[in-house]
Amino acid sequence: MSRPNTVQVAIGTLALGTATGLRSQMGMAAVLLGLNENTLPRSCRKPGARLTALTAAAGELVVDKLPGTPDRTEPLGLAARISLAALACGILASSASRKPLPAAVIGAGTAVAAAFGGRVFRQKLSTRLPPVAAALVEDALAVSVAVLAVRLIRE
Repeated sequence: MSRPNTVQVAIGTLALGTATGLRSQMGMAAVLLGLNENTLPRSCRKPGARLTALTAAAGELVVDKLPGTPDRTEPLGLAARISLAALACGILASSASRKPLPAAVIGAGTAVAAAFGGRVFRQKLSTRLPPVAAALVEDALAVSVAVLAVRLIRE
């Protein structure tokens, strides 16, 4: 397998930041579940790390639909997206033998843009579909772009 090129890493970073902006846990879950374990930092290889990431992502997909769930653009929601996107994108870049800091910064910024853009997208989609259906469309988008990010690096 050849080393991913700069364009693949850049697109992967943007995709992973987008996925994390839409669903805060999605980027880390994709990285931990989709990348070769040998390319992950030691702390991410610990027993239970993958299961924890999968459980957190699945839980978020459920909790997101509940009426009392806070808006993703509130400070706590944005802080989670910024930090998780930075971490996930840094790991993604490192796994491709690239410097993690630029990817972390780009991923964090992309997550903020996707959080606000995703909110608008879902609100507009909810005028044409039931709100839960609109949320499920957004879920599918978040999962798809997270998988794309990891596949660009793996292949």
